[in-house]
Amino acid sequence: MKTLIYTISAAAIVLCGACQNDIDADFSDMSGVLSINAFLYTEHDTNFVYVSETALNNPQPVNNATVEMRVNGTLVETVDKVTPTIKRKVYRYGENPAETKNTPAHNGAYRLTTRFSEGDVVRIDVYSNGRHAWAEETAPRKIQNPKADFKLANHPTNQYIELTEITFADFTINLPDISPENDYYRISAFADYGYRQTVWADYGYYYASENTDSICEALRQKGMEVVPVEFTDDDGNEEVVVYCLYKNEDNYWSSAVGINYEYGNDPILSEGEMTKSLTEDGDTDILISDIKNKHKVFTDHFFNNSAAEIQISVGQPFGNVFYPETLYVGGGLERLSDEYLKMSGHTYNMKIRLSLESISENQFYYLKALNVVESENYEDMAMLSGAMKIPSNVNGGSGNICITTNTVLEFTVFDNYDCPRIIDHNSLVYY
Repeated sequence: MKTLIYTISAAAIVLCGACQNDIDADFSDMSGVLSINAFLYTEHDTNFVYVSETALNNPQPVNNATVEMRVNGTLVETVDKVTPTIKRKVYRYGENPAETKNTPAHNGAYRLTTRFSEGDVVRIDVYSNGRHAWAEETAPRKIQNPKADFKLANHPTNQYIELTEITFADFTINLPDISPENDYYRISAFADYGYRQTVWADYGYYYASENTDSICEALRQKGMEVVPVEFTDDDGNEEVVVYCLYKNEDNYWSSAVGINYEYGNDPILSEGEMTKSLTEDGDTDILISDIKNKHKVFTDHFFNNSAAEIQISVGQPFGNVFYPETLYVGGGLERLSDEYLKMSGHTYNMKIRLSLESISENQFYYLKALNVVESENYEDMAMLSGAMKIPSNVNGGSGNICITTNTVLEFTVFDNYDCPRIIDHNSLVYY
């Protein structure tokens, strides 16, 4: 049977304190309870369980616990030490891709290294200072043969109170249902992306009507990019100007970034949402919270034992990459050809991974509850109707053990894509 833990809003406590007959609230039962939280993934070599102790203000990590893992009733692993470090991808400026290195783990993190598969019954037991809390979940079945494709398109988007076109990858996902039973799903999107910025820096120029070759060779010995250009001056004389340029390249790269994609009015992903209503005066009703499916969970309500077609739009951090960049030219670069100057600019790379996740029922209702708690005006709503009840599947404590079976589809969105460029010769500076 599911147990429930309760969140209490600060506004509700203040409201109690404002009553004429004061009541001394007893919050002693809110402290010292083991809280276990974990998002476990099938087929992963490493999973983490986070153990803390509830307190009135902030939960405190527990670093002296013993964590046991059972799969299908068999004890497979016992961990009694907190994890000192976790391998994370760390971005360093100018490196592509990010470097993987050991970084300090959060306190209360325990590493599990036993793999399990769909259909396995996984039980986590935690012992600490005479307390025992546990949870048991069955790993959901895998989604079989999902398919997806995408096209790039510009969408009008409000940015800084201005309507701007942003390039999106519009995905159409074909998702077969797992079984005739009630099944629960989530779609997550991640990206590896980066760009290379190339800039020609002007290191001056030489008029070299004579001895052009020797001047060019001497400059090349200094590591310069040398470009001789022949021209006729205002007096009709044939001249040669030798441009001295230096090529600067800056690289930016970021890996495994979670993307908050858009889903418009897709009936599957937007089911159960609530939008703010307007009063008779046209004002927003503050008593209605604007609830969005922030955690992107859904059921097979519309496609039980069949297949769903889901539309999502994944944004990217480059803005409208199809809109030409303007390269400003001035000073001594005015005689260089546009073709040469257009070597400056940005080159983009981006891959998107869609994680099509089969999740447990408890995880579905837990994330649905977080959609409400993290919505606008939740504190106002809680003050009037009470705090949200958060589902928990932990016995003898609080928290959630969630298991996900996912299928990952990967797409290359940009592969060394050079943004189109135009030249502005009227500017006084060159970027």
